[in-house]
Amino acid sequence: MPQSLQQRNERLRSLLSPLPGRQPYDNVRPIRIPARLDGWKLIDCVCELHPPIGRVQWETWFAEGLIRRFGLIAQPMMHVRGGFEFEHVFPDTVEPDVSADVTIIHEDESFIAVNKPAPLPLHPSGRFERNTLVSFLRLIYNDEKLRPVHRLDANTSGLVLIARTSAAATFLAQQFESGAVEKRYLAKCYGEPDDEVFECEAAISVDRGEGGTRTVDPKNGKAAKTRFRKIISFSDGTSLVLAKPITGRTNQIRIHLWSLGYPIVGDPSYRPGNQMAAQQTLSVTSPPMCLHAIRLQFIDPTSRKAISLRVPSPTWADRVQDAFSFSASDSSLEISSSNSFNSDGSSA
Repeated sequence: MPQSLQQRNERLRSLLSPLPGRQPYDNVRPIRIPARLDGWKLIDCVCELHPPIGRVQWETWFAEGLIRRFGLIAQPMMHVRGGFEFEHVFPDTVEPDVSADVTIIHEDESFIAVNKPAPLPLHPSGRFERNTLVSFLRLIYNDEKLRPVHRLDANTSGLVLIARTSAAATFLAQQFESGAVEKRYLAKCYGEPDDEVFECEAAISVDRGEGGTRTVDPKNGKAAKTRFRKIISFSDGTSLVLAKPITGRTNQIRIHLWSLGYPIVGDPSYRPGNQMAAQQTLSVTSPPMCLHAIRLQFIDPTSRKAISLRVPSPTWADRVQDAFSFSASDSSLEISSSNSFNSDGSSA
């Protein structure tokens, strides 16, 4: 497998220079009308589905003939039915640059494990179609239907599992959904936590707020829990922590550290001073958001045995090496006793 992985990674690097999204193309995004908007006028539907864009912009796109169905220009005042699909054409699209430093660390017949760099979106969405992790991998896995079984933000780096079969996708996704997967993240945050081991159980909002962000919502939010261990504090007023999310809510680690007063360094949305801003994908020249998925432990879909995969720590966390004990295998990670958790959050 090492020789095969080396060949895969060399081939991938050759295909990503230059980035696929640098070549202008017509980006076609789907607009799907949900059943709840049955009978609405089309322009009212798109404004309802995409409130941040604004009606004036949609009217401009309609006037330019960029909203279509079956190749024909759609009229904004037409009444639509639930289930209708339209196309929104963005001509001569050039996508923002992303990090192409993708490394495949493991592959077998059922899944691929990848060390995802940042910034790099996982799925095609918004401004990104060709410059995404899934699109990159499809360049070397040909006609395979690749299925990411969990999510990492575009600005979060680290370990991602991608299924190669529907059976593996179901088996792995069920483990993530049930909380059976053990996850470890490294985060560099502002401030110095008082306790070596601490946790947060703040409920997280279900609906996205302005700019796509979520926040703490004690009344209507979903239950969430993250355990943390402080690894080291630095002279610049920042600290390196190890995070173990018990639940898997959107932006959970970022929101929990932010709500405790320790926002992640470089986070464009959850900022110091209890400030929030719209979600955004950082540019390749921006300082990194210091959140990295370093380890996953789960049941292998083929062997049905426990497997533990890890990726190296990023440059902003290079001093964490002393806190980890690496085995001889490149695809496993064991956390030393001073940095592991028992079920109650105490030292193992």
